[in-house]
Amino acid sequence: MRMDYFKDYLKKYPYWITAGAAVAVLLILSLIFSNGMSPSKKLLPPSNKIQVMAFYEKGWNEFTYGLPSLHKHYQDISVLMPYWYTLNTDGSLKVSALGLEAEVIEFLRKHPEIKLLPLINKDTASQNVLADAAVRNTSINNIVKSVMENQYSGVNIDFELLPKESRDDLTVFIRDLAQRLHAENKMISVSVMPKLDGLEEIGAAYDYGALGQLADYVTIMTYDKHAAFTDPGSVSPYEWVEKNIQEALKYIPADKLVVCIGAYGYDWPVEAGTEVKYISMREALSRAEYQKAKIEWDDVSQSAYYNYWVGETKHQVWFENGYSVTRKVALAKDYGLRGVAIWRMGFEDDEYWTKLEEAVNK
Repeated sequence: MRMDYFKDYLKKYPYWITAGAAVAVLLILSLIFSNGMSPSKKLLPPSNKIQVMAFYEKGWNEFTYGLPSLHKHYQDISVLMPYWYTLNTDGSLKVSALGLEAEVIEFLRKHPEIKLLPLINKDTASQNVLADAAVRNTSINNIVKSVMENQYSGVNIDFELLPKESRDDLTVFIRDLAQRLHAENKMISVSVMPKLDGLEEIGAAYDYGALGQLADYVTIMTYDKHAAFTDPGSVSPYEWVEKNIQEALKYIPADKLVVCIGAYGYDWPVEAGTEVKYISMREALSRAEYQKAKIEWDDVSQSAYYNYWVGETKHQVWFENGYSVTRKVALAKDYGLRGVAIWRMGFEDDEYWTKLEEAVNK
């Protein structure tokens, strides 16, 4: 409970608060602060259970295939968002490079309790689908047609690397698409970039307030703080994730905000100029075993890492695992968020799911 909420409540209901009730509230507040809970967090009842959503790709090797994970863990999720489509610059819709899997559609038709919202991205080199009204309308028509023909529950819109000048155009696109989908009783999710600590320029294209009103929920992509284009470090440092949640909550209702959590990492050769590898969590664990590397835990970022050598080249691997995911779930619960979304099914191992479920049900 935030102190400003309490003050507003007292102003609104001055005669409803007895002296005894006031004392009880003060005792509760003292317990909150004595336990180290930030006053910007909500105090939630123990029965509160957040939703678990998952992104999905077909995969390309034994460490990344998504379907086996879906078959094994479908009961642990409520929404699946497979990366299946890309909008072309003319507004036509094409199947993504990794391909659409009919097996997934058929499987989820047997489990209608799981909402199927395919992820749709766009050509990053052109903003036609946003800026050109005719192309925008064509794009929306094609998306709605695909949703209806395939009996999807809706879509997840994931437009990244947008220039800040596209802010209003993106909002109009989501507004018009949401109106069309909601008229058909379908859902729309929007993925947004974080806005803090070096991502201000990339995040400027997302009008959090408008998107939070238009979409059924907003997934904030709180990963890749460190990635292939940076020095080695945690993919999702705890404090950075929390700060971006706090920023998003200034504009997006908590019951619409979903925090994204990773199941992957990067392998950085420390020598400058050499290739950084994007690897799944399972591959990170396999590589550590093969290299006989000791997996360490960083208390500051709440993430796993290890070092190994290939010849004279030192490598450093940072990745998210079952223990780091419990910290992100705890944040989602503390702030009363709608849920968490995993990137992505097939990257994780069984322990990841065990820790995730323990944290969700805690």
